[in-house]
Amino acid sequence: MNWKMKKLLPSSEESRIKPVFKLWLEINGEYVFGEGTCKLLEKISAERSLSAAAKALGMSYRYAWGLLKNVEKHLGEPVVRTQRGGKYGGKTELTHTGLSLVAYYRKLKKAMTDVCRLK
Repeated sequence: MNWKMKKLLPSSEESRIKPVFKLWLEINGEYVFGEGTCKLLEKISAERSLSAAAKALGMSYRYAWGLLKNVEKHLGEPVVRTQRGGKYGGKTELTHTGLSLVAYYRKLKKAMTDVCRLK
């Protein structure tokens, strides 16, 4: 905690106060990607199914599909690749762009969290 904050707060409050942040990514001031979309992509990667991922996160399939379409619209490329069912069933997997976006977001969030932990 910096010296100005120490002067403003009684010592009993110093240990209880902590910074909190919400991180999202924008392009030209428009929301593109945040924690919910990141969790959706991570769950799709684990489940190999958009439907199963949405259900596990308590989202409707339509809402989850809309999140993906919004990201893809802003990036101009797909973040998931789907294969329809058939003899072996369908699957959904992340594209290189989807994997890179999740990795970038998680790395950025960790860096921001580490900064907030500094005293």
